[in-house]
Amino acid sequence: MTDVKVVAAAGTRCGTCAETLYLTAQVPQPRSSRTRTVGLCPQCDAGRPETQGLLAYFAEHQRVRPEDLHQVHELVGRWLEALTERADRDGSLAADVEAWWAARAG
Repeated sequence: MTDVKVVAAAGTRCGTCAETLYLTAQVPQPRSSRTRTVGLCPQCDAGRPETQGLLAYFAEHQRVRPEDLHQVHELVGRWLEALTERADRDGSLAADVEAWWAARAG
């Protein structure tokens, strides 16, 4: 995955539940030059296996400790990989819907 920017959320709130986010990531949109910003929410993402380790880490630590850098890097990678897979599925669905509407209009 390239061109992804992950930062501490710095008090940013989740758009769904208003919980304070731990991280935000700017992720490229599939088949587009645009990006979308996705937050790591301790409430909304708690049920996702790919985020549980990362959520547990930030529940215990406010900042990434130098000795944990490799571990957090791995956990962030799992989160981003899941985001990419989800975005690819969502992008495919959007393309399918657009093609369906185009076929109906024609």
